Amino acid sequence: MFDKCSVMIVCADDQQTIKRLELDAETQENICFDFSEAVHDLIEGKRREEFDGGYKPEQDEYLCISNFQLPDEIKDAIRNPLGVSPYEKIGDTYPPIKSVFVGNYYEKDESEMFHVAFQRFRKEQYISTNNINLFWTKNTFRREKAFGISISNAIDCYYSNDDLLFSSFFFARQVFDLNGYYRSATNKEVRQFTSCSILDFENSDDFATMANTVIRRKIALINDSGVLKSHSALEIKKLAQNVGIELAVNNDQIFIPNDKEQIKIILGFLDEEAYKGPFSQVTFLANSKRQILKK
Repeated sequence: MFDKCSVMIVCADDQQTIKRLELDAETQENICFDFSEAVHDLIEGKRREEFDGGYKPEQDEYLCISNFQLPDEIKDAIRNPLGVSPYEKIGDTYPPIKSVFVGNYYEKDESEMFHVAFQRFRKEQYISTNNINLFWTKNTFRREKAFGISISNAIDCYYSNDDLLFSSFFFARQVFDLNGYYRSATNKEVRQFTSCSILDFENSDDFATMANTVIRRKIALINDSGVLKSHSALEIKKLAQNVGIELAVNNDQIFIPNDKEQIKIILGFLDEEAYKGPFSQVTFLANSKRQILKK
């Protein structure tokens, strides 16, 4: 499917810049083969279900967002891969990576048909130079001190003929901003959220008043993820500290202040959209990528 396709990355910067990975022919062929196999595993013999934000697919199903708008920058990169700048060090560091993709296209009836497979990039895929990385060569291990990354044989979503296909919305949305495709919490769900035993609201009525569409989508995503049921307040506080966010916890409850900006930060973290830059170690919110200033 992806025979001899270039391997691209989307950088985790404000512009989501696209870069081309410079690879030897064998490595490129292996990655293209793995991504082709992953597409087959995603859809072959499975039933397609339209995504509505309220249905979780079974093992023999996958989800679809129809008429999905693939960014023009990705299309341009696939049309002309040699015109894409290679991924390389800028200053003293390499740009952080958001996702990896391979794709091809062809023309049919005066229109273009794109097929692109995407893999979200996790911090664990950086080969840290702080560790002693050992590689087996000529019957002995040697240390590799150079910067490196690891690409797995799985994909998180597949774009084909204007449709975005995936099995996990939560993984697919780490590749694309899919908030506009997700449902918003109802008034009943907002009230239930403010009554959650693990949360302590400074003013639940004011929170409900401030709950616009963005906040309501966050509530729906947090509820559906089950994070408030599977983790205690102290566990969540510790995880937040790992990405540079301080949460106030009293009597095993997370305090939600009556501050819209702080609410967005807390909900963003609970929705797994807060992260610490691997190089700068600054805390960002993924959607807008803005620095969170400590008070």
